[in-house]
Amino acid sequence: MAGRYPKGSVSQHPNFEKAQEAQEAQEAKRSAAREKAAAVAKKLKPRGMSDAEKRIWDRVATELAVEGRLKSLYVDFVQEYCVVKARIDQTRVDLDISEWTYETEGRHGAQLKSRPEVGQYNDDWRKWNSLVGQLGLSPATELRFNESQGDLFSNPFDDV
Repeated sequence: MAGRYPKGSVSQHPNFEKAQEAQEAQEAKRSAAREKAAAVAKKLKPRGMSDAEKRIWDRVATELAVEGRLKSLYVDFVQEYCVVKARIDQTRVDLDISEWTYETEGRHGAQLKSRPEVGQYNDDWRKWNSLVGQLGLSPATELRFNESQGDLFSNPFDDV
């Protein structure tokens, strides 16, 4: 190709192979951690969930397990997140198909009104947003779970 260097004419950094090996080792470690997290999520998955809820569980619980935040004590809470999220997704699909509003005729003429499902969708969205915040699933709320923040009572000079 025009403008390309011929093969073998560009030298590599002396530590290129070491860095490549280190990156591959890190990827293998990350993959093993993800497999372990998926096993923990599968072990803690509650019974009786719908298919949509199971798909959400597999995605969210695995990520929480990777971060070390999925514990057996919180299974009901994460399950509730899955239930609400699945309901939001289905309500959204239904509303997109059947329109979000309907028209009525009255003494004041034609009026557009929201369907009752819109109110349910808004309520579910508020619940979901609260659960997202409590589980640390948004960029802003994830900062609360940052371990580098440190303990309020720890002294960084104790190790000196």
